[in-house]
Amino acid sequence: MSFLSGLTTSTLSAATSSATTSSSTSSTSSSSASSAASSTYDTYMTLLLTQLQNQNPTDPEDTSEITTQLATFEQLNLAEQNNSLLTDLSSSLQSLQGVVENSAAQSYLGTDIVALGDSAPLEDGEAEWYFVLDDDAASVNLKVTDDDGNVVYQTTTTGNEGSNNFVWDGTQSDGTVATSGVYTLSVTATDSSGNAIDSQTLMTGVVSALDLTGDDAVLYVNGVDVDLDDVQGAQTVS
Repeated sequence: MSFLSGLTTSTLSAATSSATTSSSTSSTSSSSASSAASSTYDTYMTLLLTQLQNQNPTDPEDTSEITTQLATFEQLNLAEQNNSLLTDLSSSLQSLQGVVENSAAQSYLGTDIVALGDSAPLEDGEAEWYFVLDDDAASVNLKVTDDDGNVVYQTTTTGNEGSNNFVWDGTQSDGTVATSGVYTLSVTATDSSGNAIDSQTLMTGVVSALDLTGDDAVLYVNGVDVDLDDVQGAQTVS
C-alpha cells in the first residue's frame, strides 16, 4: 500500500515548509490562497515521484490508488484557485460599488433633495419638510426647535395619509425672524379619537458640498449632513 494514502491536506501543508523550501522562490501568485494551493499540490507531486522512483520493482505501487489520489488533489487545487478568484472578484465588485456610489453622490451636487431626517436648513427665509402619516390625522402638532433645543415655532394642523408638506418662513412664535441655521421639526399626529398616528419626517434642501473620503458618501445641505442612502429623491434647482 502507498504511504501517501494516509496523507491529508494538513499533513502536506506541514510538509511544504521543509520539503519545498528550496523552490519557494520559483514564482509569485495573485493571492495567498492560490500560493498555498500550488505549494500543497507541488509537495504532493514531489513526494509521489520520490516514492515511484524508489518503489520495489517486485511490489509496485497500486496505480488505481495513485490515480484516485491525483484526482482528489487536482480537485482540491482547482477549488482553492476558484476561491482565490472569487475573493479577487468580490474585492473588485466592492471597489466598483464605491465608484458607483461616488458618482451618484456627485450627481446630487446643486440639486434640491428630499431625504430622511428631521433637521433642515433655514435659508433665504425658508425651511421645508415633509411628514408622512400612516393614516389621516385630525390633529398634527408641528414643533420647530433650534440647535439648543428651544422651541421657536409651533402650530397645529390636519394631515392626510401619505406625504404632507410643511414650509416654515422663519417667523418665530414671538413674531421675530429666526436667523439662518439648522432647525429640527417634531411631528405629533392623532386621529379623531385621539389615537396616535405614526409619522416619518423628511427634510429638503440644496446639496452644496460632498464628502467622498469615508466608506459612505455624505452630502452637505447647508449645515446638515445627509447620508447618500437616506436620499429619497431630487429636483434640479432652476
